[in-house]
Amino acid sequence: MATEASPAGATPNPVGKNVVGQNEHYERICLEPSPLQAKEIEEAKDLLDLALCSIPEEEDCDSKEEFMKETTEAIERGKKLLPKEFPFTSHVDEDESLLDKQIFKEYSGDIYWNECGRDFIIDPNQPKENFKPENMAKLVYRSLKPFKIHEEGDKPLTVKGMCEKVAELK
Repeated sequence: MATEASPAGATPNPVGKNVVGQNEHYERICLEPSPLQAKEIEEAKDLLDLALCSIPEEEDCDSKEEFMKETTEAIERGKKLLPKEFPFTSHVDEDESLLDKQIFKEYSGDIYWNECGRDFIIDPNQPKENFKPENMAKLVYRSLKPFKIHEEGDKPLTVKGMCEKVAELK
């Protein structure tokens, strides 16, 4: 899973050309966050990881059966608490209140969603030598535009709210 936000005050950092369609190109702009924004992004990632990716530690379980039981329970919590259309398997933490926490404390702008399978599509119409390990930096990628899942000014986006918006994308 990935969230992309365009915080105000971030510095654009062009990273290269990506192919959008057959003959369309756009320049991907990666934003360099301020130290405060970087801290908030890390906190958001930690929250999402805790809320949606709470796989028990096998070492903390007395047996493989206990580990499998706790893992299954975390998956079942996700199925019960998240929209049926949410396209990912989630391991929801026992503390279900994490789903109601807002993702960003300060940032209130637009929030975009993309995932690896949409964002890094290798363009097959390029020289074969680009696929050699020593030329991997020359590979050309196609990307699909991220979806806006949250409007600036709307009430703060929660973990569950993000999952609901992603589920609506189909």
